[in-house]
Amino acid sequence: MSVVDAQHIQEADNDVQENYVLHALKSLRTYFIFAGVFSCMINLLYLSSPLYLMQVYNRVLVSQSIPTLAMLTLILVLSLGVMGLLDALRGKLLVRCSVLLDDRLAGPVFGALVRKAARQGMSPGAQTLRELDEFRAFVTGPGIHFAFDLPWIPIYLGLLYLIHPILGLVATIGSALLLLLVFVNERLTKTALETAQSSSRRAFVFTDNIMQHADVIHAMGMLPSVERHWQGNRGRMLAQQSLASDRNASVTASIRFARLLLQSLLLGTGAWLAIDHIIMPATIFAASIIMGRALVPVEQSVGAWKHAVAARSAYRRVSTLLQENPDLQVRTIVPSEETALEVNELSYRVENRKRPILDKLSFSINSGEVLGIVGPSGSGKSTLARLMIGALSPSEGRLRFGGINYEHWDRGEFGRIVGYLPQDVGLFAGTVRENIARFQDVAVDQIVEAAKLAGIHELILDLPKQYDTMLGPGGLGLSGGQRQRLGLARALLGKPRLLVLDEPNAHLDIIGARALSEALFVMKAQGSAIVVITHQPAVLETVDTIMSLDDGRIRRLGPPEQILAGTLEKMGESE
Repeated sequence: MSVVDAQHIQEADNDVQENYVLHALKSLRTYFIFAGVFSCMINLLYLSSPLYLMQVYNRVLVSQSIPTLAMLTLILVLSLGVMGLLDALRGKLLVRCSVLLDDRLAGPVFGALVRKAARQGMSPGAQTLRELDEFRAFVTGPGIHFAFDLPWIPIYLGLLYLIHPILGLVATIGSALLLLLVFVNERLTKTALETAQSSSRRAFVFTDNIMQHADVIHAMGMLPSVERHWQGNRGRMLAQQSLASDRNASVTASIRFARLLLQSLLLGTGAWLAIDHIIMPATIFAASIIMGRALVPVEQSVGAWKHAVAARSAYRRVSTLLQENPDLQVRTIVPSEETALEVNELSYRVENRKRPILDKLSFSINSGEVLGIVGPSGSGKSTLARLMIGALSPSEGRLRFGGINYEHWDRGEFGRIVGYLPQDVGLFAGTVRENIARFQDVAVDQIVEAAKLAGIHELILDLPKQYDTMLGPGGLGLSGGQRQRLGLARALLGKPRLLVLDEPNAHLDIIGARALSEALFVMKAQGSAIVVITHQPAVLETVDTIMSLDDGRIRRLGPPEQILAGTLEKMGESE
């Protein structure tokens, strides 16, 4: 693939990414078209009831023909039966559409949330996935039915004009009044609903955060104060929801009153016209049925408006998430067996800090080399680790592995050759086997080999179901040292070419620390490029080069014997 072709493909992918939700909806336009066609036929068949009524009053009662009545009734039954069948088909069609929309959007949204969390170094919560479900439920559920029925309002009003212009005029004025009330309802409730949704999102994120650190809250007696803060967010949400609901209830009652009054006025107008022998008596009831059907979308819109506002807000948030955290699919697929990490003039900045977290770092690690990174807390060590594994993108400078720039690597291919152990090990709810295998389809031999290399195989065999033992979120059920060794096994899976370990021995006992050192020697011998961030001298015995970071800059870089003497005394706890 040429560079020009790759650029054109990348630009096309970026355009799709910027309009991902809209693009997904457009891909389902065939389903929406069929749903619209079904809605047209349903609305046409609905006219069979008023037509039946007029025929019975104006023809059957006059002719007193039983066969005619039987035939008209049969036609009505068939018409209503087909209408019911089409209504069911429309519902099933939209259910299929909902599944397909979820298939197109759920994965990208989930991936964008993970990329955002990796970039920020914290979880943004799963609220956007809930909002995606809300948006999907609206655009493919009963809430969207009023949009299909709305264009039929002028058609039904036109039929009333054909029956008699005065009936059409009364119905038009009444419908305009009802639509005006719907608009007023939207204006009165829009701000309150959006504020309530914002408060709800904050409450959900805060709740997720509380549950992740419940032990801290319980141990230090923080529950009453945390609960007050949580109740404050929830109280603001409920206050705005109540305000919106109160206004909505008032307008809904007004709309209900106006609708009943309109239908009554239409009956009165029809009676007046019938008294003057301008229309037939049966036409009064037929016109009332037609008017009632014309008002259905208006009433539906009132009930669906709250969900429509929520869906609109969800659409914006999901679109923004996908735009700000794109999955750049096009990479330069160049096979490379070279194992070397090159860092050139690397800098990383965040908006809320005046000074860069990392400032113009340059160094390299070759095959079979171990780089130890030391430095005080806040010096940028963990940020550098996330940059080296590709979880963050540098603000300036360049990262290359195997002679290929990071931005050109295929994300999946790069992930297969990288092993990473963060300070917070990051185990997941699942089996031991699934956590070591990175939830991928991996041969059992590779899983066991990684566990043995991390020195945790014997421990796993002592678990109730061995490798199929289920763990809770974060590796719940294991001690801190066991979780760290299990995370190390995951990092060592497949003997990665680039291995980045952030405080890998923070929770290890003597046996675990010995297993870690042995694993590092094995990985070094098989040619991996290894980065170890630590403040414990025992691990530094395996390194070839030590880099001392301070305030985001390289203060010293060289052999261990030259660096350790003047550095270890200055190091505090890890970042």
